[in-house]
Amino acid sequence: MSQRCEICGKGPVSGNNVSHSKVHTKRRFMPNLQTAHVTVKGRLVRARVCTRCLRTAAKAPR
Repeated sequence: MSQRCEICGKGPVSGNNVSHSKVHTKRRFMPNLQTAHVTVKGRLVRARVCTRCLRTAAKAPR
């Protein structure tokens, strides 16, 4: 299952874990995806969307 938002396309990004001794090891920052019912073209559809898109959808006029 891909870790990608179905609305904005946000996906994982890479970075570093930095320990106390400043040793850098690679890691991935994953988007906070939630399964939700969202309105797409006037219909309710179940989709995996990031929490930023959920907040934006809640602000949109209904």
